[in-house]
Amino acid sequence: MSGTNGAGGASPEFVKYHFRHAIGGFFEFPTANARKILPPHLHPVEPHHGQSVFSVMAFDFHKSMVGEYGELILSVLVMPRVEPGALLPRSAFYPFLLGTTTKAARDHAIARWHLPHFMENIDLSFDARADEIRIAAAHGGRPIIDMRITDYDWEQVSHRYQCFMHDADGSYMSTIVMDAEFSENEEERGDITIHPHAFTAAIDRDGVNTMPFRELWMRDGLQTFHPLETLATAAV
Repeated sequence: MSGTNGAGGASPEFVKYHFRHAIGGFFEFPTANARKILPPHLHPVEPHHGQSVFSVMAFDFHKSMVGEYGELILSVLVMPRVEPGALLPRSAFYPFLLGTTTKAARDHAIARWHLPHFMENIDLSFDARADEIRIAAAHGGRPIIDMRITDYDWEQVSHRYQCFMHDADGSYMSTIVMDAEFSENEEERGDITIHPHAFTAAIDRDGVNTMPFRELWMRDGLQTFHPLETLATAAV
């Protein structure tokens, strides 16, 4: 990436989304699969040679400019964009498919953030217990993903992330700040089941390690998107 070209026509204000729960699992999967998903100007993070990181996140939003909704996000972790003097993000993501429980949320995210979506509503349930939380995503009665995330110690945090987007109109980035009660662990107690479905078609399901090497859970939080930047990308 060679620079930015302003805000890409997006409204300049920060956009806030309030959530009850936000959970995520990081799973190793083949770098060959990651490269098929990523645009050429983004590079996957490899915790081990030949293995990249597949991220599954789910949000239970209760307040936003488009109301209450659930969201499922499939991403590949990528190398962050670093500038002198700028704060480093904890992680950088390339979301390659999102699903929402409402059309309003889907239309909003496509128009404002250039995020790629499954174009029908999904069903997304959250089952929070004392020491774990489970999500079940489905569409038309067919399961998409079931995931279980466990907790560890809790602390109040303000974390910074980067989100990259790419579509026919260009390439973009937004900084995202997450303010919430936060738990993270590498205890390898969670699990995921990825079902055969159009939603998961980009993933080689047999290549995914179904035990997350990192689990995160945020409660009673606020997600803030910074203004969208248009990226000038260089051929690689």
